[in-house]
Amino acid sequence: MNTISGYAIRFNELSHDLGGFRERISPSAWNPATARNDVLATFNHSVDNVLGRRSSGTLRLTADSEGVRYEIDIPNTQAGHDVAELIKRGDVVGSSFTFRVNPGGQERASDDDPETGLPIRVVTSMTVYELGPVTNPAYPTTTAGARALDALYPIESESRMTSASIRTADGFLPVNRRQIPDGSQWTATEPAALWANMIGPKSRFLANIPSSNKLPMREAAMMLPAIKTGDGGYVDAHTPIPDPGTDITSRTSRAVKFGALERASSEVLQDARPDLVAGINQSLAAALARGIDKGLFNGAGPADPNDNRRVIGLLAQGDTKHIAPSVAEISAALERMEATGAEATTLWVDPIAAKSLRAEVPATEWPKGIYGLTPVVSQYLPANTAVVADASRIFVGLRSDISIAASRVAPGAFGEDRALFRALARVAGVWVQEAGSVQILSATLPDNTPDLMVFADKAELDLNHPTVLADEAAKHAAELEARQAGVQK
Repeated sequence: MNTISGYAIRFNELSHDLGGFRERISPSAWNPATARNDVLATFNHSVDNVLGRRSSGTLRLTADSEGVRYEIDIPNTQAGHDVAELIKRGDVVGSSFTFRVNPGGQERASDDDPETGLPIRVVTSMTVYELGPVTNPAYPTTTAGARALDALYPIESESRMTSASIRTADGFLPVNRRQIPDGSQWTATEPAALWANMIGPKSRFLANIPSSNKLPMREAAMMLPAIKTGDGGYVDAHTPIPDPGTDITSRTSRAVKFGALERASSEVLQDARPDLVAGINQSLAAALARGIDKGLFNGAGPADPNDNRRVIGLLAQGDTKHIAPSVAEISAALERMEATGAEATTLWVDPIAAKSLRAEVPATEWPKGIYGLTPVVSQYLPANTAVVADASRIFVGLRSDISIAASRVAPGAFGEDRALFRALARVAGVWVQEAGSVQILSATLPDNTPDLMVFADKAELDLNHPTVLADEAAKHAAELEARQAGVQK
């Protein structure tokens, strides 16, 4: 057998259930005789299993009243030999194709499928990019071919992962336009870069926290530590260093989900210039950043304070003075911080506080900031509030998985021919090491000097407790013994 042939596309025949609807291809939807684009032949839609290409003459396409037939010269490759043998044995009998609906190239049939009651989409104009034999076709009567149901129609059934790499240097996820109709989800190959380039700069909170204090995590929860260490001092020769009495307590917090949603019609996505999806990615990143800001400042999640899924906000952990922000009060806050050894690095203000401070500071001096601190305005702080903080003592746990997905699964999305874009990110909360390192001036919040130990996970002993240290030593000894036993074997 020197060639593989069959029908990749069957006209006027119904597909299997494609996730809530069935599909029919019109005879006028695509004609290879007039199509100018190149077409690739593969096995199971994998570019690792290339069988032929139209432009090289190893793939030939013809259309008749039944559909579109293909003929492929079998390549002298492992994939070519394997596919030929599978078809010869009868293990592979169907085919499939990858396509994009052209603008205005689809409509809903007037009648639903009488057998299943599902709506029917009629494709009247499309562009085919790839086809070939598959093990699981979406159309029942294709021969050694129609799209693989589980591989090429995820956007119409559910959002799925793809291993396509994502470039993040430009601050958004670049869009492969072919993948908007056919693929559905991009997953971050460089999640740290996404936090740094896509969401971080748009967050007034995260943008002003040192990079080293944004703790990456892959677990469902993480321990956010509070460390209290005594001062260092002179140590005489041959004299042990004095015990500083370090206390390390913690609060174990789960990574809670922040999400944002956008929607757009298929016509707008296909016709808009510049690329609308790139703009949607930017918009989703900004929406996530605003939601994260609100949660990290004010708290988020379940109302139960003992629920470890709750994000305890920065405002609940700082030393609060019930007074309207002013230059004089900021000066007093700096003095309180300096008395504890903290160093102010960030000044967050709400729009009302920013307006009153600008009234005190000459316009020519405003760019220099207040005592060297440039006010960062956030609409998510309570009215008439300023936060003077040593950001080096503020920590945030950030889950590494960030996803942006496109889907048409939502109710009515198919009939309205629209796509929904969803962005998700997970944050494990914020932790302040000492209350005095965050000074809050607010005319709307009550006086509050929190005991940060109330935020600690009381179920855990101090990490420096003798019992904890003894358990850790025993654990390490057991691991070492197991490794040594394995080497001896």
